[in-house]
Amino acid sequence: MYQSFIGLEIHIHLTAETKAFCGCNARYGDEENTNICPVCMGFPGVLPTLNEKAIQMSYLVAKALNCKLSPKTRFERKNYFYPDMPKNYQISQFTDPVGRDGHIDIEIGDTIKRVRIHDVHFEEDAGKMIHAGDMSLLDYNRAGYPLLEVVTEPDLVVGEDAEAFLKSFRRMVRYLGVCDGNMEEGSMRCDANVSINLQGAGLGEKVEIKNLNSSRFVRKALNYEIGRQSEMMDAHKVIIQETRLWNENRDQSEPMRRKEAANDYRYFPEPDLPPFMPSAEFLKEVDDSMCELPFARKQRLMSGHGLSSDQAEYIHDEKYRADFFEHCVFAGADAVQVYSWLSSDVKKLLNRTGLTLEKCPLTAERLAKLIALIEEGQISGKIAKTVLDYIFEEDKDPDKICDEKGLVQISDPGAIGKIIDEVMLKNGDVVQAIKDGDLRQMGFLVGQVMQASGGKAAPQVVQSVLKEKVLG
Repeated sequence: MYQSFIGLEIHIHLTAETKAFCGCNARYGDEENTNICPVCMGFPGVLPTLNEKAIQMSYLVAKALNCKLSPKTRFERKNYFYPDMPKNYQISQFTDPVGRDGHIDIEIGDTIKRVRIHDVHFEEDAGKMIHAGDMSLLDYNRAGYPLLEVVTEPDLVVGEDAEAFLKSFRRMVRYLGVCDGNMEEGSMRCDANVSINLQGAGLGEKVEIKNLNSSRFVRKALNYEIGRQSEMMDAHKVIIQETRLWNENRDQSEPMRRKEAANDYRYFPEPDLPPFMPSAEFLKEVDDSMCELPFARKQRLMSGHGLSSDQAEYIHDEKYRADFFEHCVFAGADAVQVYSWLSSDVKKLLNRTGLTLEKCPLTAERLAKLIALIEEGQISGKIAKTVLDYIFEEDKDPDKICDEKGLVQISDPGAIGKIIDEVMLKNGDVVQAIKDGDLRQMGFLVGQVMQASGGKAAPQVVQSVLKEKVLG
């Protein structure tokens, strides 16, 4: 009956070391109000200086989003009063942003959806308000952080679409190395705009939802708001253009204020910053910083390495994991085996130790060697898991661990035959039962041989020799 329209405004903290227009550290977690100076606090007479590294990252994101890059990007003052905005204006971009008219392809379930990008613009962040009881505290460390805002067209339909978009976008900026994508720390934030209308009637009255610090909350908030607006239209009530907050404790949106329009901000050119015109050298550096993006990489993992969609989804989710995977394969390991180890035993060890793949003792070369030892018959899969534990504990190569711990698999039929003879001697009744036709007892004898060998006997050889000795 109704058609819904969703557009997102995503803000990311760029990983430049200093703020957008001054030399203060742009670093999360430092003591409150220690990374501030007269420039980012807006003292009279100070002059801003553009952070070229941050603007280069901005152009990189715009390029990754297939935007038309601006040959001359301008800065404007966006005027509004709020306690965490020390200058009472924000240096931002409006008329000439870094990029316009882009798009990105994302996966939503089994389908590929193209989402249009309205614009990408560079600006400075505000400070942070901390509400404690009946008072509010202000931390200006974040004021002036280099911030990039990406605005989509209203091409998404339901909360699940927005959640999928955010996950894809977060993956992309992490691949590019321009943002860590940590929504809990505020380095990636999202405001969602949603409207509904009768089918074919176009956009409805836009409502903005703020205070969304996870992709899951974005999904829940949008679906709630679509339901709320649908109920209002059913009751013939008027939907007003407003800004609402998401109350995660009550799972509902709540009114905050009437939605501002662009003219409410009284944009005018920033008099202290000239337009930025990227040089050919600058644009070449942007091109050189580009990497293979996640969507393309997933397709290549499937076509080039034979992974299924689900397997490729797991591998490509983090750039370092995808690089690690491909290094293992280039070292000779089977792709599906590498996926299996990374998604199961390695993942469990990382969770147990609290380490990341980047900072753990397991290297791509070590995992490839571990898989090779199994394929060569030197160790069993069970022993390999023990070796993996030792790699994490002792930070050594797998073959060295096998030599030091005596973990090399016994595959010599003669040596295994001697162990089998001892087991058969101790379990004569079981041997007779098998000869009488109870083949189910064969598994018991295999287990006894494996136990007697300390788990080192090659299972396939054990079964072959045991069958020959018992059944002839």
